[in-house]
Amino acid sequence: MLIRYAMLVALAASSVWAAINIGTSDAQVLLVGAGQSGQASDVAFWLLAAVATLITLSLCRFVVFGLPSMVDGWYQDHKSWFYTILFGGLVYAAFYLM
Repeated sequence: MLIRYAMLVALAASSVWAAINIGTSDAQVLLVGAGQSGQASDVAFWLLAAVATLITLSLCRFVVFGLPSMVDGWYQDHKSWFYTILFGGLVYAAFYLM
């Protein structure tokens, strides 16, 4: 499940980066792609912006609804290790600071 959301984050970041990049630095390329008509086609920009918006909304939905239950499940499975590491860190800090 983590790989799925990591891929969604990578796709969202690349879509946002491409949308910003195509809007600023590729203006001459768009003019050539439009058949040198003098009007750049903004279809690619709006398509990338739509993809970035949908992916961002999907990730926000996951963070609001899915992440708390996933963290709760992970915490229930690893509670003993969490407290062991926390207690060990406190003991180490106490001996280190003395």
